[in-house]
Amino acid sequence: MPHRVRRFLEIRPGEGLPVLLTFLYIWIVVASFLLAKPIRSGLFLGQHDAYDLVYVYAAVPLVLTLFVPLYTWVAARFGARTVTVVTLVGFSLNVLLFWYLFRFHSFRQLPDIFYVWVSCYGIIAPVQAWSFANSLFDTRQAKRLFGLIGAGASLGAITAGVLARVLVEPVGGTVNLLLVLALLIASAAAIVLTANLRIRRVGSNRRGRPVSRPFSAAWRQIVSSPYLRLLAGIVFAVAIATQWTSLQLGVVAKDHFAGSSTDITEFYGLFSFTTGVCSFLVQLLITGRVLRYWGVSAAILALPLAMATGNFFILLSPGFWSVLLTNGLDQGFRFSVDKAGYELLYLPIPPGDRASVKNAIDIVVNRVADAVGAVMLGLLTQGFFVLPGLGMDMRGMAAVNLVTVGIWLVLAWRVRSEYIRTIQDSIHRHRLDTERGTAAVTERSAAEVLVAKLSAADLSEVRYALDLIEGQQTRKWHPALRTLLTHPDADIRRRSLAALSATGDDSIAERVPAMLRDPDVGVRTEALLYLSRESGIDPLRQIEELGDFQDFSIRAGAAAFLAAPGRAQNLEAARLMIEGMARSGGPEGQRDRAEAARLIGAVQEGTFIDLLPPLIGDESIDVARQAIRAAQRLVRENFAPDLILALGRPELAEEAADALARLGDTVVRTISDALRSEEVSVEVRRELPSVLLRIGTAEAEQTLVASLLESDGTIRHRIIASLNKLRAVRPDIHIDPAVVELLLAAEIAGHYRSYQVLGPLRTQLKEGDPVIQAVRHSMEQELERIFRLMALLLPQAGLHDAYVGVRSSNVTVRANALEFLDNVLKPELRHVLVPVLDAQVTVEERIEIANRLVGAPLETPAQAVATLLDSEDPWLRSCAIQAVGRLRLGGLVPQLKKYEAAPDPLVRDAVVAARATLAGDSRRLLERQHPAPPDLDLGVGAG
Repeated sequence: MPHRVRRFLEIRPGEGLPVLLTFLYIWIVVASFLLAKPIRSGLFLGQHDAYDLVYVYAAVPLVLTLFVPLYTWVAARFGARTVTVVTLVGFSLNVLLFWYLFRFHSFRQLPDIFYVWVSCYGIIAPVQAWSFANSLFDTRQAKRLFGLIGAGASLGAITAGVLARVLVEPVGGTVNLLLVLALLIASAAAIVLTANLRIRRVGSNRRGRPVSRPFSAAWRQIVSSPYLRLLAGIVFAVAIATQWTSLQLGVVAKDHFAGSSTDITEFYGLFSFTTGVCSFLVQLLITGRVLRYWGVSAAILALPLAMATGNFFILLSPGFWSVLLTNGLDQGFRFSVDKAGYELLYLPIPPGDRASVKNAIDIVVNRVADAVGAVMLGLLTQGFFVLPGLGMDMRGMAAVNLVTVGIWLVLAWRVRSEYIRTIQDSIHRHRLDTERGTAAVTERSAAEVLVAKLSAADLSEVRYALDLIEGQQTRKWHPALRTLLTHPDADIRRRSLAALSATGDDSIAERVPAMLRDPDVGVRTEALLYLSRESGIDPLRQIEELGDFQDFSIRAGAAAFLAAPGRAQNLEAARLMIEGMARSGGPEGQRDRAEAARLIGAVQEGTFIDLLPPLIGDESIDVARQAIRAAQRLVRENFAPDLILALGRPELAEEAADALARLGDTVVRTISDALRSEEVSVEVRRELPSVLLRIGTAEAEQTLVASLLESDGTIRHRIIASLNKLRAVRPDIHIDPAVVELLLAAEIAGHYRSYQVLGPLRTQLKEGDPVIQAVRHSMEQELERIFRLMALLLPQAGLHDAYVGVRSSNVTVRANALEFLDNVLKPELRHVLVPVLDAQVTVEERIEIANRLVGAPLETPAQAVATLLDSEDPWLRSCAIQAVGRLRLGGLVPQLKKYEAAPDPLVRDAVVAARATLAGDSRRLLERQHPAPPDLDLGVGAG
């Protein structure tokens, strides 16, 4: 298919063959059914009164009651792929049998039997065809392509009309048209067989072992789901309304053509042709746009509104032309807008359940409605079997049908909100499953690895696990650590006790006294420190009894004992000892300083708090951590400046943030000033939003809102994320939507600008290049900020679920997430955002959109790199500087000067590397232009 044609039809690469075969399949099936309709109508009305149709209407569900269990059993045993082909071949052979009987062995009931057969075929074959389409395309593809594919149904109506109108006399009458019908159905079987061999189908109809799902299970699912109940209700109302409209057409056609089978067949053929042409034009030119711009709700409301209009005309003026108009509206909209929209309603159903649910609703519910409609129709008109009728005329039927169409409209209006809710439920379940699975796997894996290493026979493995635990400082691994208190290796016993002691584990208090007699002095020291802190044991007495403890443990234990409440308390002496420990210099004094910080926090009166700030900024991570924990317990506002600086150290950031959060509103002003200050390092400022989130007060929230326009992308990202989390806890907080909308517009424009940058770079660099990776990483952050901002505007819209969904590798989940966004976002936002999320939109297409929205297109790699150099992200800027060297962009060298003294070392190193690369190129160029003279052997000897 030529590219321009494919683009006009919105067919993506790889979709051509599935679209073509599906289009042909639906075309042939509808053509065969609509050809069979005038044949059955001509044969039946040529022999019976029009009101006798109520009997065949009632007979159809009885026949399907026998067919559906057999069909379900075969599909479960051999697969839907096989049963579709077998069914179509069987239908084709049935038609040949009917032709033979009509030609050579006709009997009075044969037209009745054929009418029932055609009705059954008209239910089963289209359901199979659309199930086939649903198995090939996801929600997004269906919304884009079903308008085009559905045009096959309209083209089928045209084809049937032409065949019925033109061939009825040349082939020798109505009966011989059955041979044409058999050929059409056999062609449909050949198309499906080709598709099964050439196309891999998804969902419940994929290749592999068939899955049996009893009808009872599908029915229970329908009954338990509000959404599926609404779908079943719509199908029920549609079946009755269209059945009554069809009977009205039969009545007026019988009278108008005086019961002539040939004339009635030609009339129905002309009618199918005319409505088919109108339907085809609507399908090709309007349906796709309706689905894209107004969604499913507009598509499924079109037909009932048209039917209401037609029945209103019948009510006003019953007659041939008003009935013809109503049926024309029915046929024209049913095979164009309505069918494509209706089939989309099944796509939120999980693929494994979709086929069985669809069969249950479209076949069983539809036919039950036919039976109910037939009985009602008989009772309201000329009677049904032995029951007398009310004698209602055409106007009365139209009045009752208006009530049915009104119920249909109400159900169709309600199904839209349930459609959105069902999609949201599916992506919400996916998000919960993803988060639960990831967390469980991560936690289980970490636990299994550490427990395995802690119990390993190899001492190096045990020490490695202890290194990890000491770095995390968490209580999670206590059970495994407690087993190591009796480990043969003294160093492992000591480190295990120290780790348990550091987190205040009181479950080992009964075991520690025995460790005071451990053969190793290090173990005895840790035991003494634990007991001094946790149990208030006099360390001097223990030292006298046992002796031989390390010096720092003696001082720490004595200071803890003297600072403890009681008769022996001596705060001045304790202060002198703690002060001396806090001032112990160098690496050798690290343990003294750590114990000093721990002791300062243990004295609840805060007697020694003036000694703590220097320890919070200590170069030793362990000392600083113990000091921050002391600050958490003491809660003093004067610790705030030092705790803020500690946020810049990744190992301490989490605990420093907790310590600051305990200060509450008293520290918000200080944090706000630091957040705006250029003198505070960017590493520190990036941690401040999480502190404000932990504080969680109205003042903290206002500080976050006031900082939304922060220029640094990472800081802005964390501010937005903190506001999202804060709103989840406090939904009553007010955020000015104008500010959020302004920032959202800027983020979307920035994201499209990133695509403009990415375009030229992709022509020169491979996908795995650091510059490309940096741009893509930055774009991921931009996209997350966009979703978080939208969540601030629409807090109840489930945008977190949608964000997880659009990032899923599952095609169905991703399509459902995009369909959800299509229905909840404002049109102006949807039209610019969905293209960057839809995987079926190429990068080139996104760049074209960016050039229209943002302007100033970037055509060369030099322009793209120059744009990246102005980025606020140091990592992105450093990658751009490296690209200057790798891409030999000498024209950008002057711009590198302003980054030679950049505060970020990553940027400075990138400048050096880029200059070295460019200098090497210049040197090699000079060598090629002015080569060095070769060494000459003049034959002069050493002597």
